[in-house]
Amino acid sequence: MINVDSSLMIKELTRYLGRQVQVNSLEHDKHGETGVLQYVRDKIEGNSLTPTVGVWFEGEAFTRSMHPQQIRPFLRRLDSLTDEEARQCFRLGYPYWDLGEIVTLAKAATHIELVSGPIRLTITTQGVISSERQFDGAVVPARVNIWEVLNYLDSLFIDTNGYIERGVAVKAH
Repeated sequence: MINVDSSLMIKELTRYLGRQVQVNSLEHDKHGETGVLQYVRDKIEGNSLTPTVGVWFEGEAFTRSMHPQQIRPFLRRLDSLTDEEARQCFRLGYPYWDLGEIVTLAKAATHIELVSGPIRLTITTQGVISSERQFDGAVVPARVNIWEVLNYLDSLFIDTNGYIERGVAVKAH
């Protein structure tokens, strides 16, 4: 969920605690620099200094407080998924599938496809997942564990929410 200011909300930023973020505010002396997100503090009634986030910069002895709208996390694009990561993603989605089967990864600008035997898993950059299986010449839905797939991609800091395209996250190199 993105707020009207096109920045990540507090609850979304908590996913990136301990991760690198970029300062994105011309008014801030650290604009364009990279630090580590140390804390996220939600709005506290009566405290005009909240909400805030704390970012630590290498070489500094303290954490700097700033407004959440001033930072953007670094995320990987979906098409940066490696073959090994794709195999693991497929196996988590289909735990009943034969581990010896080959998983093929096909990348496109808006989605990736993981194929093994008659099963095809498609994941878009917006986090939409579809799963199908070829069966007796017809295409039928294939049961997939969507939560495991999305949790795994999240653990790799793969952008499945379109944050990079919306400018609220930075493409990791």
